Amino acid sequence: MTAKNLFFFVCAFLLLSGCEQGREQGAQEVEIGYSALRISLPIFVAVENGFFEEEGLKVKLVRFDTAQPMMQALVAGTVKMAGYTALPITCNSMLRSNKELYFVTSLLEDSKRPISYFLVPINAPQGIGIADFTGKKIGILPTVAYEKWLGQILLKNGVDPKTVHIVPVVPNMQPSALQSGQVDALFTNDPAATAALQKGFARKISDEAPVPKFLGDPMLFGSFNVDKAWADQNQDALKKLVRALDRAIAFISTHPGRAKHSMKVYVDEAQRDYVVHYPDAYYLGSHQTDGADFQKMVDQFVSMGIMPKALRVSHLVVK
Repeated sequence: MTAKNLFFFVCAFLLLSGCEQGREQGAQEVEIGYSALRISLPIFVAVENGFFEEEGLKVKLVRFDTAQPMMQALVAGTVKMAGYTALPITCNSMLRSNKELYFVTSLLEDSKRPISYFLVPINAPQGIGIADFTGKKIGILPTVAYEKWLGQILLKNGVDPKTVHIVPVVPNMQPSALQSGQVDALFTNDPAATAALQKGFARKISDEAPVPKFLGDPMLFGSFNVDKAWADQNQDALKKLVRALDRAIAFISTHPGRAKHSMKVYVDEAQRDYVVHYPDAYYLGSHQTDGADFQKMVDQFVSMGIMPKALRVSHLVVK
């Protein structure tokens, strides 16, 4: 290498190093809460593929086992952005705290991409269905949404909910509750559902997704949320966050298998072998997410008794 070429090489190296250092120094540091569940997949994909970093965000992740304590932290101001959370949990938390949150992107459930399932023991009679649940003990996630959804699904299948014993069971105890006979069936979601299926002692009563089938297909399930007051003061960071999540959702749509592998390091160790068996996820980016759809869903929650009173959210959905 000649002295002239060496000079240009050194200059180029220093220039690139300076740009890289400037990029790191200019990155905005933010904390993002996440629930260690498959519904938080866009966050995992965005981190693993460097989408936050490329948008100029230096992200520190804050882990929560489930969405409920994460949402409590968000409305309390402990974290300023977090996801993903089921819509009933978010809206009821907003009502209790009188806190306004933005909704960023959306998670949906449809007939091909279920979130919730009905499971029965592997040795249950063939052909058993929801119409056969009279007098049975049905284990559910301990949330008002699953209780109300179950009641509506039972009614639509000719079963009086008063004749069914509804048993709230925490997720990590659900597989053993079904296996031991404490409950006759489960109405639940992952990770408990896929764990029970893969361990071989449970089966789905149908390949159909019960919630969208009986309550509306597709079903708007949840979203990523941001503290409105913080976001209004940090609009540039909000835009970067939205772009990164939109890129992650596009990746999930085109590479669902690779996306599932992204979540392995974020879920509980006991669940890591099962993530490849999760159904494909259904997300919509910010350009496809509509405030009217969120408002319609929230109004339905009020009419079903999932929420105690009305809440206006259409103006809080980020486009």
